[in-house]
Amino acid sequence: MEAAVTAETDIATAIIASGIADEPVTHLVEGAMRRLVSAGVPLDRMQVGFRILHPLFDGMSITWTEAAGVEVSYYEHIDLDGSAYRLSPFHYMLANEVTELRLRIDRDATIERFPVLLELKERGFTDYLAMIVSFGGAPMTPESHQGLGTSWSTKDPAGFGATDIAAMRQVLAPLALALRVVIKDQITRNALNTFHGPLVGGRILSGLIKRGAGERLAAALWYSDLRNSTGLADALPVEAFLDLLNVYFDCAAGAVMEEGGQVLDIIGDAILAFFPASGPPGSGPGGGQACASALRAASTAQSRLAALKAQGNARAEAISFGIGIHFGDVVFGNAGTAERLKFGIIGRSVNEVARTADMAKVLKRDVVVSDAVVSRITSAERLALSDLGEHELRGIPSARRLWALASTE
Repeated sequence: MEAAVTAETDIATAIIASGIADEPVTHLVEGAMRRLVSAGVPLDRMQVGFRILHPLFDGMSITWTEAAGVEVSYYEHIDLDGSAYRLSPFHYMLANEVTELRLRIDRDATIERFPVLLELKERGFTDYLAMIVSFGGAPMTPESHQGLGTSWSTKDPAGFGATDIAAMRQVLAPLALALRVVIKDQITRNALNTFHGPLVGGRILSGLIKRGAGERLAAALWYSDLRNSTGLADALPVEAFLDLLNVYFDCAAGAVMEEGGQVLDIIGDAILAFFPASGPPGSGPGGGQACASALRAASTAQSRLAALKAQGNARAEAISFGIGIHFGDVVFGNAGTAERLKFGIIGRSVNEVARTADMAKVLKRDVVVSDAVVSRITSAERLALSDLGEHELRGIPSARRLWALASTE
């Protein structure tokens, strides 16, 4: 008994040390489960599941098996009737305020109500223990984010013994504590990345939050604007207009991110994004790779829209948008009041890319590009562009030579 207690303490200490060291969650879980097995617990599978705040996914699970190690999975629409979560022991426990559930997979008729346990039975598992951990003291509900569920399974014909269950219960608290930190961190990162983008989100997390903190960067700038947005907003129901906006954003902002760009701001129906150049500002004509990426993203954005129209997408049929691309120096940092700061880019180049996008509508072109971009790309890349000559841009002191990217339609 004393040896078992010592082993459990060592495992708990190792879990806490892994959490303090900020090890990846996969390493933390793998190490903890291997230590339990080495201590004599006949564990073949452990799963922990919890809800997350994410624009695409509702839940996440971390599954360890003796055979495959650790796997991380994400789940959509977990609250729909018939979902794996709704049919799981976890949902049953939360709905009925049960914090611990023990079932012999090899002989309990109760497993018939849970598809996951029938699957485990087919794979040779014999015993199952599920435990719920609530964060903050309040009982968990099926919709709660404040906690997690864990399940522990074995293929041992004898199942789990009393000392095995005691060991798993002993490990649960430090494991849940370490995972709670991981969950909180992921929620924070997901929220920041969703609303600010990964570049800005990363800088906020790294501590660059003081007013006036920033740097000067050279970058290819992108600005796109949905045409006839006011008319569409007036003509469509709110839900339909928001659906249309999301189709547009998927085409335009999605293409930017696919090419490695950063979406810095969505201003109504306008998108401001940039592709940072590798060299420092003022260091020469560099930035060719950033400009090429911005041009590819513009072409991809229009191709996405054309493909949706070809498929008969009703929302896409009403969408038309123009894109302006420019290259220049910007100040990337945060400004505002002491209580409300905004991380973004400012400078004359930002104004110029917006005015360049305005010219896409005036000149009836999908994509208009400044000469500052064209001068940085290769001669082969220029073949896709046509010279539009010099034009006056609103608020810009001198005329600018503009180019048009060939249409994808």
